[in-house]
Amino acid sequence: MDAALTPTDQAVLTALTDTVDPLLIVDSVSGEVLLASEAFAQWSGYPRAQLTGFRTVDLLASQDRERFRRSLQVFLHGNMPSARRDFMFQSARGGPLPAQVRGLRFTLAGGRRVGVLAIRPATELLPAALFYRQILEELPLALSVLDPEGRYLYLNPAAAPDPEERASLTGLTEREAAARLGLDGDTVQLREAATARAQRDPERLSWEETAAGQLQQRTLVPILNEQGSLNLMLSFATDLPERLRQSERLTLLEGSMQAAVLPMCILDARPGDQRGRLVYANVALERLLSPLTVSLGTHPLEWPWAPADRRVIRALLTELNSTAVTSFTRDLNLTGRDEWWEVTATRVGQDLPGGGSHWALFLRDVREQRRAELFLRSFADATVTSLQDAPLDAVLDAMFRGLGEVLNGWSPGVATLDSPIMRVMGPVPAPLRRALDTYPSEWARALWSRRDANRSGRALVIRRQWARVPVGQEVQGQWVPAVQTSVEVPMYDRARQLLGLLVLTHPEPLEVSPDLLRLAENMAGHIALLIDRQRTLEQLEQLAYTDALTGLTNRGGFTRQAAQLLSGGEPLALALMDLNRFKVVNDTLGHDVGDELLRAISARLDQVLRAWPVPVLARMGGDEFALMLRNPALIGPVSETIRAAMAQPFEVAGRRLRVGIAVGWSVYPHTAPDSAALLRQADMAMYLAKRGGEGHAVFTPVTQPRIAHLTLESALYEALRGGQFTLVFQPQVRVVDRGLIGAEVLVRWTHPDLGVISPAEFIPLAEATGLIDGIGAFVLRAALSEALTWPAPLRLSVNVSPVQLRHPQFTGRLAALLAETGFDPARLTLEVTETAFINDLSAVTGAVRALRALGVRVTVDDFGTGYSTLMTLRDLLAHELKIDRAFVRELCAPGRKGSQNRAIVQATLGLAQALGLQVVAEGVETQAQADLLAELGCPVMQGYLIAPGLDAETFRQQFLNART
Repeated sequence: MDAALTPTDQAVLTALTDTVDPLLIVDSVSGEVLLASEAFAQWSGYPRAQLTGFRTVDLLASQDRERFRRSLQVFLHGNMPSARRDFMFQSARGGPLPAQVRGLRFTLAGGRRVGVLAIRPATELLPAALFYRQILEELPLALSVLDPEGRYLYLNPAAAPDPEERASLTGLTEREAAARLGLDGDTVQLREAATARAQRDPERLSWEETAAGQLQQRTLVPILNEQGSLNLMLSFATDLPERLRQSERLTLLEGSMQAAVLPMCILDARPGDQRGRLVYANVALERLLSPLTVSLGTHPLEWPWAPADRRVIRALLTELNSTAVTSFTRDLNLTGRDEWWEVTATRVGQDLPGGGSHWALFLRDVREQRRAELFLRSFADATVTSLQDAPLDAVLDAMFRGLGEVLNGWSPGVATLDSPIMRVMGPVPAPLRRALDTYPSEWARALWSRRDANRSGRALVIRRQWARVPVGQEVQGQWVPAVQTSVEVPMYDRARQLLGLLVLTHPEPLEVSPDLLRLAENMAGHIALLIDRQRTLEQLEQLAYTDALTGLTNRGGFTRQAAQLLSGGEPLALALMDLNRFKVVNDTLGHDVGDELLRAISARLDQVLRAWPVPVLARMGGDEFALMLRNPALIGPVSETIRAAMAQPFEVAGRRLRVGIAVGWSVYPHTAPDSAALLRQADMAMYLAKRGGEGHAVFTPVTQPRIAHLTLESALYEALRGGQFTLVFQPQVRVVDRGLIGAEVLVRWTHPDLGVISPAEFIPLAEATGLIDGIGAFVLRAALSEALTWPAPLRLSVNVSPVQLRHPQFTGRLAALLAETGFDPARLTLEVTETAFINDLSAVTGAVRALRALGVRVTVDDFGTGYSTLMTLRDLLAHELKIDRAFVRELCAPGRKGSQNRAIVQATLGLAQALGLQVVAEGVETQAQADLLAELGCPVMQGYLIAPGLDAETFRQQFLNART
C-alpha cells in the first residue's frame, strides 16, 4: 500500500478489500491499483502483492483497454455514479476474463480520492455466449456486424467462408472490402447510403441488391446502447427464394432457445386484449419462476405473486407499454421471493408504429451480486459519513439505510458499551429497545465473556431467548413476541476489548443461512472500525474543546456549541461574565493562587447552573466566562443564582477570598441574529453592568435619536481635555496556527452623561473640526507606550485619518515621537482607508513616501470598498491590503452571494501576492470563515472569533502572558 496513506486510510482500504468478491481500489490521479481483494487475485491469477501499483488498464484485454481507460477517467473525475459496464479482462496467463464493472468514489480521511471497482465475473455467462455465437456461426444466413462508423466487426461463415478472409475484413468499410467480397459500385453505394441513414436516424432498413448474380434482400438493423446512441449495426441478406424455408429456420431457432440456459420469454406488445400476454417461455424461465406455474396466453399479473412482487411486475409492464426505446435493462427486487433479477427487454417481431410487435425478455438471477453491491455501497456511505465527523448514530443510519433490501425482514441494531447502560442505535423493534434501554453494560460484558471466551467475533444464532423475556405486545388477547430469532455478533477494538454488539432480529422462528451469518460478521467488522474511529475522535474533540485549567468548555468549544444551538432556531440567551478584583488576587497572592481560585469559581458555577437549562458553560480565557441559556425568560433568576453563588467566599490556599462578577446578556433572535452579534452585544452589556455597579445587564438597542451635532462637538472638546478617550487592542493572528503577530489599536469614547459614543459618530466630527490631530496624537503616543512592553516581533497597527496625513508636520512629528519612545518604526503600521487614497491620491501618496522613508509600514484599510483601479493600486505604495469585513461576513453565505464574495477574496489574495503585498482579513466572526480563509491562503486575520477589542491589561493577560 502507498506510503503516503495515513493509518486510517490503510484501515479503511483493508476493510474494503476484506470481502469474498473481486474488488480493486484505484487511485483517482494515477489510475494505479492501491489494493486488491484476495478474490480478485484468485480470479485473475495475479499474486495479490503484485497487483499493488499495477496500471489498472493493463489488466484489460488489448481490444478493451482504450474503452476502459476512457470510462475509468470519466468515472474517477466526473460527478455521476458509475453505470455497470461489460469489459474483457486478461488473466495473468493471457486468457480472456469477461466481467461487469461497477464503481464507487469517495475521499479518504487523508484527502486522497479513490475509486472502488466491484468486478462481477461473467464466466457463468460464457457458455451461453458461446452457444449463441455457435448459432450465428451455423446460420446459413449471411450476417455481419458493423460498428457505428460502418466498419466490419464480425462476419459469419455464410457471409465470408474463408476464416482468413473474415479476419482480414475486420475493421474495413464496405468500400474498402468491396474487392474482396466481389461487390460492384452500385451495391457499395446502396450499402453506404443505408449506413449513413442509420447513423442519422437509427431504424430498420431493407433494400434489394445483386451480389454474385443473385438477387437478395439486405436488411440493416441498428442496435442502440442504454443512452439511446448507435452502438452496432447488424447486416444480413436473404435470397428471395430463401423465404420459403423460413419456417424450418424458426423451428430450429425455437429449439435453440429452449435449450438455452438463460431464462427468456416473449410478451405480446400489440394494442388490444392480447397486450402483455405470454407468447413464449423457455424451460429455463419455468425453472426460475418455480413454484409459479405459467401458461401461454396468460398475463403475468394473473400469476400468484406476493403483493410486494406484484407491484414490481406491474411497474415493469407499465414501462414496457409506455416506453419508446427498443431495448433497456432493469433490476427487479422481488422481496416476496427473496430474489433479484436483471431483466433485459428488447422489441422484436413485425415493425409497428413505435416499435416491434413483441417484447423479448431475458432474465438473470443477480441476487448475490446486488446484495454485495448494496452492502459495499452502504459501507462506503457510512465511511464517508464518518469521515465527515458525523455522530455515530448518523453513520449507522447511512449503513442500515442501504441494507434494508439485503436483510429482507431482519431488523439491524447496534448496542455500544461506553456508558453504564447500553446505548442502542438503529431500527430495533420498539419492545426490544425498551428492554435493552435499561440493560447494564457490565452485564453484557460478563455475558459475552462466557459466550465468546476466545474473542473470535463469530456470529451466534439465538432462538427462544426472547420467549423467556416478555418482549412483544398483546394483539386481540394473543401474545405476539417482537423477536423470535436473533443473530448477534460481538465487536472488538484493536486491543480486543468489547466495543458492543451487532444484533439482527426477526419476528419469526427461522433457519439462518450461512450467507446471512457471513454478512452479519462482515457488517460487525466494519461497524467496529467505525465505532473505534468515532471513539478516538470524541477523545480528541474532548482535548481540543476543553479548558485545561478548569475542565470547562473552552472558547473554541463554546463557539462550536453555540452555533449548533442557534441552528435550531429557538430563542436563546448568551451571557458573558467577567470577574471583579481578580487581578488583585493575581498580583498580591500569585498566579498559582489565581489558578486555584479560577478552578473553584468554575466548579461552583457549574454546580449552581445545573438546575437551569444551561447547555454549555465555558471559560473564554483569563477571568472571563460564558454560558448559553435555553429560555431567555429565566435571565433574571439565573443572574440572581450567579450573584448569590459568587457572594459566598472561596477557601483557597488557606485564605477566604471574595470576588465579584459582572454579567452581560444578549438574546437571540430578539436583538442578535447570530453568535457573533450575541457575543458583541453581551460584551457591551457586561461592561455596562461593570460600570454601573449592578450584577447584570441585558443588551437593548439604542432607541434615543442621534446626538445633536453641537452637543457632540462641545463634548468632543471636553473629552480631549478631560482624558475621556481610551484605547482597546484587537489581536491579529496567523490564520494557519492562530499565532499572534500584533494588534490593531482602536479608540473608544465614553462620555459621563452621553454614555458610549460610536467612532462612526465622533471621528467624522473630529475631522471636520480639526480635533482629529489631537486625538490622533493621543492615540499614537499611548499606543506606542503600550506596545513598547510587547515582545519585539509583535506589530502595532494604528488607524490614521487622511486629514492627519495631509498635515505638513505629520511625518516630522511621528519621527520625533518614534525617536522619543525608542519604538522600532518597522513594527509600526499605519492604516489608511482605500477611499482616502482615491479621493486625494497625490497628497496621500506623498505622505506615504515620507512614511516609507521612516521605515513605517502602510496598510490600505477597507480594501475593495473604494472602487480603486489597478493603476491606482499600483501607485498606492502600500505594504499591506486589509480585506473589508463586508466581504468576510458573506464568505460562507449560500448561493451566489457567497460564491461572489469568495471570488473577490481569492482575487484580492492573488493580486496582493503578485504585487508583493501582505494581506489581513478583518471582521472574522465564525470558525467557518476562518477555515475558508485558510483554504484560500489568507495569511493573517482579526475579529470577534479571536477576540473583541481588549483593554491593554486584558490583552496582555490573554495573549502576551500565554506566550511566555
